[in-house]
Amino acid sequence: MAQAPLKTPWADKVDPRSVLPEYPRPTMQRADWMSLNGIWQFEEARPGDALPTGRNLREVILVPFPWESSLSGIRRQLPTYTAWYRREFRVPRNWSGKRILLHFGAVDWEASVFVNGRLAGVHQGGYDPFSFDITALLQAQGYNELIVKVYDPGNSKPIACGKQANDRFSSPRGFSYCPASGIWQTVWLEPVPDIYIRSLRTVPDLDTRTVKVEVDVESPGVGTTVEVRVRDGRQIAGEAAGSPGTPLTVSIPSPKPWSPESPHLYTLEVALTRHGKIVDAIRSYFGMRKIAIRRYVVNGRDGLMKIELNNRFLFQMGVLDQGYWPDGIYTAPSDDAVRWEIEQVKRAGYNMVRKHIKVEPERWYYWCDRLGLLVWQDMPSTFKKRNDSDKIQFEAELQRMVKSRWNHPSIVNWIVFNEHWGAYDVERLTSLVMALDPSRLVTGNSGIDAGQPDIDYEVGHIKDNHHYRPPTNPTPTNRRAAVNGEYGAIGYKAPGHIWDADGPWVHDTYKGLEDATAEYEKFISMLLRFRNEDHLSGAVYTQWTDVENEMNGIYTYDRKRAKLNLDRVSAANRSTWEGPN
Repeated sequence: MAQAPLKTPWADKVDPRSVLPEYPRPTMQRADWMSLNGIWQFEEARPGDALPTGRNLREVILVPFPWESSLSGIRRQLPTYTAWYRREFRVPRNWSGKRILLHFGAVDWEASVFVNGRLAGVHQGGYDPFSFDITALLQAQGYNELIVKVYDPGNSKPIACGKQANDRFSSPRGFSYCPASGIWQTVWLEPVPDIYIRSLRTVPDLDTRTVKVEVDVESPGVGTTVEVRVRDGRQIAGEAAGSPGTPLTVSIPSPKPWSPESPHLYTLEVALTRHGKIVDAIRSYFGMRKIAIRRYVVNGRDGLMKIELNNRFLFQMGVLDQGYWPDGIYTAPSDDAVRWEIEQVKRAGYNMVRKHIKVEPERWYYWCDRLGLLVWQDMPSTFKKRNDSDKIQFEAELQRMVKSRWNHPSIVNWIVFNEHWGAYDVERLTSLVMALDPSRLVTGNSGIDAGQPDIDYEVGHIKDNHHYRPPTNPTPTNRRAAVNGEYGAIGYKAPGHIWDADGPWVHDTYKGLEDATAEYEKFISMLLRFRNEDHLSGAVYTQWTDVENEMNGIYTYDRKRAKLNLDRVSAANRSTWEGPN
């Protein structure tokens, strides 16, 4: 591990021989797989470089940590924005006769993948998973060579890169942060038969007590059948069978709803049969959860919208999470760290988290599903103006974000743009996401009163205002519920836990824990009034941790110290959503 200003308690426990070893795709699990995380060869790529096949590269890197991170072992920027990765692997003998898929959880930003000197494929987009069938490229025996060329221009180009800024690596300041380039999620191999399950979608319907299951199959052919079975613990709760590509509806008598208080998950078993013989099988899960807006009669007025979970109003009390780590940047040092973080968010009395301008690895959402935490999910943005080809790329990535995460019951709200950053065609793109996933809420632009232009497009399900100190009270309409999508920023420096000791710092305005906690309690009392009198449906406190030079976290950036009194924060937060709403 390279030196960094701060590190979390999990950094020293990272074992290069077993890096993030957990199964990376919990919503579609197969029995056999092999992780390729660990030590890879690495070097900066330069214009005119030949493919470095058959030779050792100059350095080593720990995958899957971005090359700017300390856990990667590199921790520097590359002037060319481009790098070579190289490693060798052997296919297990018991996978003989199977097709071999090579998976990447995410690579920022463009990945060109070569197996044994031949191109397997190219992928653009830093936040979504992709895979290639590499069967025809493999050696019959012995080792196979895998080379990945990664190009990541960061915010120098109009690509979706969130809050990454190339100039923040050596000069942290303001409201954007260090870049996170390269392979930053798990790389893995998976054997599949010639006819296999390619993707899965589950759509629960609490009102009809059913779940719709859609299974996409590669090369189904005649005589192929999809069989699904739902289990509640060991008990079979429902079954169905049908043709590949045809939605199957499974009845769930007396369904147990999923909620933050009771995050009940059903197990889903899917088998693919050919002429009565099982050829492929996966396991998944789902929650019987409904999210919607509904008109309420308020002071004799029929029509003000409020957000409901499972047909009841639930004030969504959230915290904004940037998803940054001082040692891994975009990549958490371990699955234990991810679970701990979500447990602490729950302990602090929040029932929701807004994942801000970043898409997380699937296991982050898995822990939200299991532990019971609602998620408002942002689409990563750019600050630059896009041309037509940039827009095509952005819209492809937007749809891939939705499709790659839509089986997680914790996600209840897609946010297309934030504060007008890189926004265009807001009405059209909001409608696009609403049509793509009618089972969730969609916010067209979070922060209609922030950024430029100051326009409310009046689309989507939610009217979302941002106001920091103090929070404000946007009012719902007969078409949209109202939320305060960002407020707070109560911050101060915690000595010994600061990323850049020389500053400058952002939100360093309070005296310490007692001063900050008292201000927080005052803000929550205001939100209670907004909920009761102005019919506010939710609010998002900014933010969960300090990030680099931002000092307004509930926790320090290294996760070693709570900066507010968590017992008092929890009591205040829970007062907004526990008991009568």
